[in-house]
Amino acid sequence: MFGWEFPPAQAGGLATATLGLVKGLLRSDVAVTLVVPFPMDAPTVPGLRLLSTAGEFRRARRGGASLWRAADDQLRVWRVPAPLHAYGGAAGGAAPDQVSVHYQPGSKTGVLADRSVTDVIPAANRGADVYGVNLMADVERFADVAALIAEEEPHDVIDTHDWITFGAGISAAAASGRPLVAHIHATEMDRSGEWINGAIAVREREGMHAAARVISTSSVLARRVTQVYDVLPDRIDIVPLGIDHREEPWSASRATNPFGTAPVVLFLGRVTHQKGPERFLEVARRVADFVPRAHFVVAGTGDLLPHIIERTVELGLAEQVHFTGALRGAEVKHAFGMADVCVMPSVSEPFGLVALESLRAGTPCIIPRDAGVAEVLRNAFKVESWDVEEMTDKIVAIIRYPELLAELRDRATAELLEERFGLELPARRTRAVYERVVRESAAPARDHAAHYN
Repeated sequence: MFGWEFPPAQAGGLATATLGLVKGLLRSDVAVTLVVPFPMDAPTVPGLRLLSTAGEFRRARRGGASLWRAADDQLRVWRVPAPLHAYGGAAGGAAPDQVSVHYQPGSKTGVLADRSVTDVIPAANRGADVYGVNLMADVERFADVAALIAEEEPHDVIDTHDWITFGAGISAAAASGRPLVAHIHATEMDRSGEWINGAIAVREREGMHAAARVISTSSVLARRVTQVYDVLPDRIDIVPLGIDHREEPWSASRATNPFGTAPVVLFLGRVTHQKGPERFLEVARRVADFVPRAHFVVAGTGDLLPHIIERTVELGLAEQVHFTGALRGAEVKHAFGMADVCVMPSVSEPFGLVALESLRAGTPCIIPRDAGVAEVLRNAFKVESWDVEEMTDKIVAIIRYPELLAELRDRATAELLEERFGLELPARRTRAVYERVVRESAAPARDHAAHYN
C-alpha cells in the first residue's frame, strides 16, 4: 500500500482514512506493507516496532528505505528518504517550527549503520503541510523507489491513495506484475473547483485507468470519477469510511469550554476553497447577530488562511473568531468536545470524515446535502452548502434549544454504533476487492497455461 499521509504526518482527512483502513485490514487478517514518503520517528499503530537489518542499511545508503514493522508482523511501514518532510517544505531549509534531529551511528533508530544522518521533523503541535515545495519531483522520486520496493517486498496486490501515489502504484505494478487498486478520496476538481492543476488531473486519469479496480468513498465521488475521467461505473467499488469502535467514545469526556457558558461553533478542516471557510465566516456573521455571545473556532490551516483572517476583521468578528492552526490527535478530540455544533460548509465534499468524528464527540454536525457522508448518515442536519441562511437557522436552533441538541446528540451516538460505521466492514469490503483483482489477474495466466497444455 502506498500512502502520502499517515498520522502523525497529515494535512487533512487522508491520513485518518488511511489509518482507519490499515487498522481494519489488520483486524481482517490482511498483512499490510505501507510505504510513505516522510520520516516517522515513532510507530503510530499499537504493536509497531522498528526492524533494522543489513539489507535495510544497504538500501538506506543508496537512497532506499528503512523499515518499521508491527510486532505481529502484519503491518510494515517503509520510510522513503525524500527531500520533503512531514509538515511542509524541503528538508534543505527548516522552518522556524521544525527542529533538526541527528541520528547517531549505533543508535536504536539506526537508519544508517556507518554514518549519521539529519532529518527534519515537525516540532510538537505545529503545522500540518505534508506537501513539499518540489511536490511533483517528490512524487516522481516516490514512484521510482516504488519499483525497487515492489521487486523486494512480497505482496499480492498494490493499493494506492489518491493521485499523489498513483504513479508509485503504476511503477510497482509494472515491476511485480501484481494487480493495482486505486483508492480515490477526492478529485482535483473537488479540491480546486475551476482552477484545476492539469498535471494532477492527468495523473488521476492515468492512475484510475491503470488500476484493475477503483475504490471510491461515496457514490457522489464515483459519479464524478465517471463523468470527469471516463472510468466505467462497473469498475468502481463504493466503500464508505468508518471510525474505530474499539476506541473509547469521545463523548465520554467532553472538553471544558474555554469561553465559559458561551456557545461555540466549530469549523475543522483545511482552510482551502474546497472546505468553504469563507462561507463559514458569512454564517458566523449572521449567527453572531442572533447570538452575540457565540464564539467561532477555525481549526486548520491552508492557502486561504491569510485571506480568512482579513475577512474576519472586515466582518467585525475579530473578538469572536479564533484560529487554532492545524490540530491532530488529542487536539482534534478536544476541539470537537468543546463545541456545541460543528459546521461543514464545503463547496465539494466527496465523503466528510469530520462529520463522523464530530458526532462521536457528541457534537451535532451540519453537513452539505450532497456530501458523500450524507449518503450514509441519518442523524445530522443536511443543508445546501451555498445556503448560508439555512445554515444560520440550524446553528441558532441548536444553540437556543438544549432539547434539540440533546436529541441530535443521542440519536447520532446510537447511529454511529451500527456496524456500518466501524472499521471492520469497510475493511472486509476492501479485502473483497483485493481478492477479486487477484483472482481475475490469475485467470489469464491459467487460461494461457491451459492453452499450451
